[in-house]
Amino acid sequence: GSKDINTSSLKSVKNFCKKYYGPDILVLNTGGPPDLNFKTINNEIWIENFNKLFLSFSNIIKDIGIKKNGYVFLISSYIIKQPSEELILSSSLRSGFIYAKKKIKFINIAPGPIKTKRLINLIKKDGLTLKKFEKQILGAKIPESSEIGKFVKFVVENKIISLNGNTITFDSNLIKGI
Repeated sequence: GSKDINTSSLKSVKNFCKKYYGPDILVLNTGGPPDLNFKTINNEIWIENFNKLFLSFSNIIKDIGIKKNGYVFLISSYIIKQPSEELILSSSLRSGFIYAKKKIKFINIAPGPIKTKRLINLIKKDGLTLKKFEKQILGAKIPESSEIGKFVKFVVENKIISLNGNTITFDSNLIKGI
């Protein structure tokens, strides 16, 4: 079942790992950091988001004791493949993890726009509506988060091991590269 944790608190992470030690499947996901201008980001904001998006995830992966032949799915952002000045915190802290532990499959999922409150706030900031934003994307419709859940379920149920160490994008064709 789903277990929530405050990843910006290292104490919360430590307690979580003690309480939920030894899962078969671990899905790491957190809301994105604030959309701030680089010059306005102070040390406290950097530290809070470093803890939330990087250090906490590293500690969880290291300390939770994922079972042999288990899976770790890190849901980050397509921003790791195409950094953005407007999302400097997310771009710099959501780097993909390469987790090399024997017999554990690690898959980094890098979603682009998914229907969330964060997306709606970002597009409103740009003066757009959801419908106008969808028209700008070749897929024509912003996917629901359930698509990622279906992908994770498919990988686990079918014991797919060949995706280990890869980053899979769910980006609605936004990345402007190969």
